Amino acid sequence: MAAVASTICSCSISFLASQSFSSSKKSIRNTLVGCSNSKLSCCGRSASFAGVPVGGSSSFRRDGNFEFLVKASASESEEVKTENEELVDETLDTPEGTAAATVAFRTEGVTAVEKVVELAKQSSQVENEDAVSTEEKSFIGPELAAIYANCKRWNWRGHSINYVSQGSGPAVLLVHGFGASIGHWRKNIGVLAKTNTVYAIDLLGFGASDKPLGFKYTMETWAELLVDFLKEIVVSPVVLVGNSIGSLACLIASAEAPAGTVRGTVLINCAGGMNNKAVTEDWRLKLLLPILLLIEFILSIPALATRIFNNIKSRENLRNVLQSVYKNKEAVDDELIEVIRKPAEDAGALNAFITINAGPPGPKPQTLLPKISHPVLILWGDDDPFTPLDGPVGKWITAYAASTPNVQLNVLPNVGHCPQDDRPELVHEKLVPWLTSVFA
Repeated sequence: MAAVASTICSCSISFLASQSFSSSKKSIRNTLVGCSNSKLSCCGRSASFAGVPVGGSSSFRRDGNFEFLVKASASESEEVKTENEELVDETLDTPEGTAAATVAFRTEGVTAVEKVVELAKQSSQVENEDAVSTEEKSFIGPELAAIYANCKRWNWRGHSINYVSQGSGPAVLLVHGFGASIGHWRKNIGVLAKTNTVYAIDLLGFGASDKPLGFKYTMETWAELLVDFLKEIVVSPVVLVGNSIGSLACLIASAEAPAGTVRGTVLINCAGGMNNKAVTEDWRLKLLLPILLLIEFILSIPALATRIFNNIKSRENLRNVLQSVYKNKEAVDDELIEVIRKPAEDAGALNAFITINAGPPGPKPQTLLPKISHPVLILWGDDDPFTPLDGPVGKWITAYAASTPNVQLNVLPNVGHCPQDDRPELVHEKLVPWLTSVFA
């Protein structure tokens, strides 16, 4: 989960949220208490969202250089613990108490708004340093290079979609998560291709697939893409395997595909929705809504959104974010960073970054799983900062799997949000024999 929300190729606000929650809890708490105790003035107007005043007395000014002046005033007393503080503390004590976008801007002693401005001011320097440090360097190893060399194109509704196929046997389709691409399955394609025909696809807006300007991304659109891909390219019974929002897209596709098309579905740390809006129904998380709406407002300013996006996708930032999402830090190598970073340079990547965060969250796993009667394998890293097992989605899935014969849950120890790349051997240990049983 894991930060503003969309690493178009991995700089998502969601990915940034994966940074250590516990170490930032104090600063997030202070920011949220300020949000609920004071007012926000944008361009001279005070605002409150969903009945909750947005924090600090802040003002924005834009001139030819898009400079922003921010002044924040604190209203918290060290001696008196207000009702707002108690609510914030209770919210932050929950596993999913911090929305991804909020964590993205956390810094000790710095408000969320000030952090946004700091990121924007630093972005030009980061861009220049990143360009120099990566000039004429190749970080893609021979195995992944071979996968890329075999990629093909498929025209879907006028858009060019990138995919690859390898191996022979029963069909398996791999669907990446938010900000990722085919390359995120670099450690799995070769292993699964020993016994299966493995397809992997770049969803529209990600990887080497088109990123159309002005396109409004939704979970349902990605699911439609997958169903059409099964009909036109795979053309045989298939098992869908997804990670994060890829899991959610697979669930929708599984529920909507023609009968007999999907033989099984594998969810690897399934996301609760396309963005943070999926979790705001919990009353405790409503406290974070002002911050989310503030970030959405900031991203609506093209110049500032561009600067923030450029800062987020720098190699240094991506490495820090990924290391907080992965438990196996050695897996966060230069190749992985390149897999995430390179597509973010494409035209249309910024549009995807913004619209995915601002779009509807889509249907939830809780409404989709009961519609599916074929075998479902759920693999879950037990140290996931985005969708922890003891959070709302994880708790529901745990209970549902325990009472539903066609659903099997396996918890993977000491693994983060992306088990297939974090600890692939644990995924293969459960996935390979399960695939054999499904196609038996």
